[in-house]
Amino acid sequence: MRDSIDSSFVYPNFLSAAGAVCQRWCEQEGYSDRFYKNGSWWAFPPNGVIPIKIHEIIDLSHTKAQRVRVKHYSIALSIALLPDGCIAPHDHPEI
Repeated sequence: MRDSIDSSFVYPNFLSAAGAVCQRWCEQEGYSDRFYKNGSWWAFPPNGVIPIKIHEIIDLSHTKAQRVRVKHYSIALSIALLPDGCIAPHDHPEI
């Protein structure tokens, strides 16, 4: 999986998996202090003082999804997430 999040790690829930994907994207793009509020991930842009909703700034045609594993009862589900926490469509490219 080249440069993606370690697929052998199983996140305890969907929110922590989405947070890890969002954090990684923020670090790559220079955004800081990501947080989750009212159902959306937010972060401060480089040199910015007002947070921006991640969903409104990602370019889906150029942003690849990241595959993660999430524990669901006794199994681990493998899903591809976008930086805003949405599940990627089945045909979306992945890292």
